[in-house]
Amino acid sequence: MSTSSPSPSAARRSRTIDVYVSSPAPIGYDDTCASGERRFVSLSAATRFAVSHAAAIDAGVPGITVTIAAEGHDDVCVSGTPGEITCALATIPAYTAGVRTARIPAPGYLRAAVDEVTLPIQWQGSVGVEAGVDVRVLSTRPDPLPNSTLLLGQWAPDLAHRLAHDLARSITERSGQRSPATVTYLPDQGRYEITHPAPISDTDAAAVARYIRITRLRANLAALDPVADADCAVGLAAELHVLESYSRRVPFTDDRTVR
Repeated sequence: MSTSSPSPSAARRSRTIDVYVSSPAPIGYDDTCASGERRFVSLSAATRFAVSHAAAIDAGVPGITVTIAAEGHDDVCVSGTPGEITCALATIPAYTAGVRTARIPAPGYLRAAVDEVTLPIQWQGSVGVEAGVDVRVLSTRPDPLPNSTLLLGQWAPDLAHRLAHDLARSITERSGQRSPATVTYLPDQGRYEITHPAPISDTDAAAVARYIRITRLRANLAALDPVADADCAVGLAAELHVLESYSRRVPFTDDRTVR
């Protein structure tokens, strides 16, 4: 991934999300809308929208750019895949909370597995029964990438048990055994929870590794003596600068419309 300014032809091909954050004017927040200018009361809401919207465009698309302009803060512009954008924003303290609460879609093969398993059971008329057992799927990702939760509704207890275990097997098979799913029954909450690790691309895995390294470098720099450890601090600071600038660029547009 390059951090240089895109060529005109590349800019036309890229998908751009410009999120304008204003304070103190309160304007409603709706992270499900896919177009129109967006103005938020808080940085957390703006970041949550940016991460969720980037992920909803298409997982793995490399040409997405997110620009956040907020009063009292430097403009932030990051580009790359949704995972790279998420990791870059998570390294900025003011935007971390928004990343943590973002919602992103479940893996595509998960929905196919759900359809395969649930459709035959639905014919038995078990969905929506009173005092039923809730069934949901949790797709986990390495920090700071958000997890995904897919709600499957309430089912009769015996069918909920069958659904959860059949779906866990289907998820494992459809992932090529790379994403083994486990089933946990939570009686106090009346819920079956199917948990599986969502696969991520090599590009996003590299972004996660950069995020971890940035976090550790900052902790190491904070622990150093600015005088006695000056030489070491210079080297760590240089590495930190390179990592922090990997997916950030200088904002190149004043257009703040979410496309």
